[in-house]
Parts: sequence; structure tokens; C-alpha cells
Amino acid sequence: MGRLSLSLTLILAAAAGAAAAAQQPTPELGQAGPCARCHVSSVLEWGLSAHQKVGTDCVACHGASHGHVIDERNNVKPERIPRGAAIAALCETCHANGCPKTKQTASCQTCHHPHALLDPNKGRAVQDQWVKEANGKLEAFNRYMAEGDRLVKEGSFPSARDAFRQAVEQIPGDRRAVARLGMCERRIDPQLAGFEIVGSEFDPETGLPRRVKVSGTAIEMVLVPAGDSDMGSDRWKDSAPVHTVQVDAFYLGKFELTQGQWKALMGANPSQYAGRPDSDRLPVERVSWDDCQTFVRTLNGRVPGGGFRLPTEAEWEYAARAGSANPPAHDELLRSAWFRENTASGADAAADSVPLESYAPKPVGSRQPNRWGLYDMLGNVWEWTSSASRPYPFDAGDGRESETATGLRVLRGGSFVDSAESLDPAMRHAERSDRRFRWNGFRLARGVPASVPPAATKK
Repeated sequence: MGRLSLSLTLILAAAAGAAAAAQQPTPELGQAGPCARCHVSSVLEWGLSAHQKVGTDCVACHGASHGHVIDERNNVKPERIPRGAAIAALCETCHANGCPKTKQTASCQTCHHPHALLDPNKGRAVQDQWVKEANGKLEAFNRYMAEGDRLVKEGSFPSARDAFRQAVEQIPGDRRAVARLGMCERRIDPQLAGFEIVGSEFDPETGLPRRVKVSGTAIEMVLVPAGDSDMGSDRWKDSAPVHTVQVDAFYLGKFELTQGQWKALMGANPSQYAGRPDSDRLPVERVSWDDCQTFVRTLNGRVPGGGFRLPTEAEWEYAARAGSANPPAHDELLRSAWFRENTASGADAAADSVPLESYAPKPVGSRQPNRWGLYDMLGNVWEWTSSASRPYPFDAGDGRESETATGLRVLRGGSFVDSAESLDPAMRHAERSDRRFRWNGFRLARGVPASVPPAATKK
């Protein structure tokens, strides 16, 4: 702690322990942003100083360090870790004429800790008052949060909403309090633009309906909860390195889009297997990535709120894994997927001599779903994603999700003609956006749409 007094060290340690219990017990932690997740003591020190008052934050000295805060599991370090003389040089960028009070040009660290800028020779009155106020807010915050959680268990969502509002007033921006407040508001008025709610299941964290149907269609979608997961595999050259991705909650098609659903919107049916007795329940295939974009634009023009799209690679793999770090075992694939071993007709699928024409897709939903209620994520047809083929690590901000991005587009999941080895959630397959094959299809995705204004739900 440098020249900070022992008493202040103890105060900061106590405050840091409280911080760990409540995520953001002071406004300073909220202002510090992602750095406050791990560097609680340093942020509290900074919050006691003139640094915080004049807006000199962590980034000013340590750099943006995007990789550090986005993917800290991979041990990416801050861009700058100034020490000794390097700290003094940073101080001089603001105080070119030396100390504002003494005009001395020696290192600021002769009197001040680099984060807190507190003179250890002065009393603790300001420090004590700051900690007292912070603890008071923390106590009130915890009291309102506990009351809100109790009311949620009772199903009293309007009263719970009021309690969480009070908590947010104590610690503005606290992520859990804001999330709980949003959950209550959704449970009070659950309708979402462009969706019809199916069933009575709601996600306890977000308040979002777990199952929905696209308004005016037969397309069912399932809520994929927010979370982070390891993406990729060292088994496949194009899928390395393994890295962590964070995924926001979104809706994904419960099934691969079917021929019947395509025809209902687009009229013509492009599928190789059109005209079969069960064709309306077969996945639509022989569609290019460009064809999928045409379908999406047409759907968005007809459904309130729009926003439908293909899933990103990260979303697709996250949903396919459904919380599992490993690819499914062979016996699980036999229960949940259509692939080479179980889709050939009138022949031994294990034999190398089976002609390609003997294999065909199967009706969607005729195998077991994964743990998140999604069917045929592996097998049946390859599924187009929104992503252009780019090297890993995955970064949705690098332009790969743009409709105008150049290069190949990525498909996922394997198909009815592929071996079990290809049905690895991490395996990537790239293809030209205009190519149409009878084993390529897709499923819809959509971010969480806006709630329907109360007036719009009243007839």
C-alpha cells in the first residue's frame, strides 16, 4: 500500500470485503467500470482521491486493455502497468508545473500513494466520513435487495419492483439490482413485440418467457440464457485456439426452419426434398446464405419490431453446447441427431458403398432436444450463421457479422450425410454465400425485443 497509513489500509480492506458481497457498494465502483470486478481495493483508493473528482480513471493510466476486461480468463494483461519513474512521468502530464500546492517536481509518491493521492500525515476525518456514507448506502442497498427477493418468491412483482428501485437509488448502476428491476418489469408486463408467448415458463433471472412463437407464423423460438463459455477446439485447425466468449440472452429457433415455414412466407420451395408426404416438417435446404438474408428481410418487414437474423457463430456454439464443455458421446448423438449412421434408407449406413442419394434429412423435432430445449442442433442439415469466416479468437466487433463482409460464410452442426466426428459443436465449415446444397439449411435468431407498450396490449 506504499505510504498509506495502517488504519486506512484496514478501512479499505473492510470496504473491499463489503464490495465483494455487493458487487458495487459505492458510486466509485460503478464509475470505474469493469476494473472494479477484480481490483476493488485499488478502485476504493482511487475513489478517495482527487483523481476520481476530476475524471482521471483507470484507463488514463493503464490503457483501455480491451482484452483484459473482455476475456480475462485467458490472462491478457493491462496495456500499461506503470511503476516508479513511469508513474512520475504520468503525473507530469497533468501537473507539468509540479505539485499544485508545493510546486515541487519530485515524484508524487514521496507523499502520495499512486492510486489514492492521500497525504499520510493528515488525519482521517474525510476518509472516515466517506467510508461511513458508503457503509450506510450498502446497508440500505442490502436491505432493499433482500426485501425485493422475498417479494419475488411470493410472486408480488409490483412490490418487488419498488424495492429494487430503492436499491438502485442507493447504488446507481449496480448490475444485479438493475437486472432484478428489469425482471420484475417484464413479469408485470411480459409481452414482447413480434412474439406470442407459449406456455407459462419464465426465466427467473431476466423475467423473459422461455418459449415464444413469431407473431403470425408457426415458427417457435426458445430463450437462450446469457452466459459465458469456452468456444473452439484444438481438434480442428480452424477452431483453435479455445477462448472464452460472453453471450447476451437471445432467442433461437426451437427447430431448423422447415419447408412449410419457408413456403408460408416466400411462396416457392427451393428444397431438394420438396413434394414428400412429410415435406412441411422437413428442414428447408438447398438455400444459400444470400437466400437466408432474403428470408430474414422479408420476415422483418412483416413482423412488429423486426430484428430477426441468423445467429452468430458464438451464439450458435453456445446454444449447441447448452452448458457442456465436451462434444456429445456417440450414444447421445444416436438419441439426438440425424447423421450418416441413421439416415440412409434401405442400406447399411456403415458401409462405404452406400450411395449419397440414399441419405435424406428427417422431420425436425423427431429426435431428443438438448438441455435448453433446442432440437437438431447437430445433424440433419448444416446451419448457416451470420459470421464471415475469420480466424479465432472470435470477436463480433471485427466486422464478421456485417452483411457486406467479404469472404466465405460459416455453417455449423453437420448434416444427415456426415459422420459422427463432424457433429462437434466446435467444428466450423465455410462456404460461399451464394452456394446451394441439399444439406445446408438454417434456423432463426433474434435478440431480446422491446416490451410491448401497455397501451398496445389493450383492445
